[in-house]
Amino acid sequence: MPHLLITYFKSLGLRQRHHVLLHSSFRKIRSAFPGISIEALIKTIKEIITPNGSLIMPAFTYCFEKSTGDHEIFDQQNSPSKVGAVSEVFRNMPGVIRTASPTHSFSLWGEIKKAIDTTNSPESPLGEGSVLDWLAKKSSSCILLLGADFSAMSFGHYLEIKAPTPWADFSPWDYMHVKKVGVSKNGRQPLREVPGCAKAFVNFEQELVSRGLIQPISQAGLTSYYVSVELLLREGLPYFRKHPERLLCASGSCPACDARHSFMTDSIAASDGIS
Repeated sequence: MPHLLITYFKSLGLRQRHHVLLHSSFRKIRSAFPGISIEALIKTIKEIITPNGSLIMPAFTYCFEKSTGDHEIFDQQNSPSKVGAVSEVFRNMPGVIRTASPTHSFSLWGEIKKAIDTTNSPESPLGEGSVLDWLAKKSSSCILLLGADFSAMSFGHYLEIKAPTPWADFSPWDYMHVKKVGVSKNGRQPLREVPGCAKAFVNFEQELVSRGLIQPISQAGLTSYYVSVELLLREGLPYFRKHPERLLCASGSCPACDARHSFMTDSIAASDGIS
C-alpha cells in the first residue's frame, strides 16, 4: 500500500525539500486506499519530502472570546484540533510541535521548526507573522489538498489579508457573539483579523482550473491538488483584489457572508459620499 501512495504523491508533484501545508479528508483517502492508516499516510509524506522539507497542518480550535461568556479556553498541549482526524493524529506525533495561537494554531514538522517555534501566536493568526506568512516567503512551498477543495484552503485567508479584500479586518461573526479576541490558558489576545467563510473560494479554484493553471489528479475517486504557493500569490492577489464579490456565498445563503456583503456595500456607499 505505501508504494501506491508514493506513486500517487509523486504524480501530484511532491518532492524532497518541499514545504507542504496539508488539508485532507481521511474518509476519501481511505476509500481510495483501503486499509491505509493515518500514521502510514503521514509517514509516506515525510519520507518523500525528507526532514529538509516541512509538513504543516492546521490544528485550529477557534477559541474566540464570546460576548455571552460561554467560550472555550485554548490549552496548547491538550485542546484537540477541530479540523479533522489526520490533523489530530499528526498533532500528537513525536517530533511535531504546535504553535500557540488560541484560534488558529498549526502543527509543524521538519525545516519550519528552525524558524517558527511553539510561542508563535501573531495578532494576525493567518496573516503577518503567521505560519502562512512563512510559507508565502519560502521557495518550494505548496498546498496539498487530498480529497479537499479550495473551501478547505486556509491560505485563501492569507490572500484576503494581503490583497486586501474590502473586509479583510472585518469580523463577520457578530451573530455568533464572537469577539476579535482569542482566549487561552495564558490569557486574552486581541486579534487583527477574524477569518470568515471560505466556501466560495471554490470560485477561485474553478478559475485556475479553467485556465489550465492547476489540474486535479484522481485515484479511485480521490481527487487532489498540489498547488505551489508562488502560483497562488501570483494569481490570487489580483483575483482577490478585482473580484471580492466572488469570494462570498450568494446573498441570503450564509449569515457570515451576508455580513460581509453588507459591509462591502456600506463601504462603497461611504466612499461615494452617499449617506
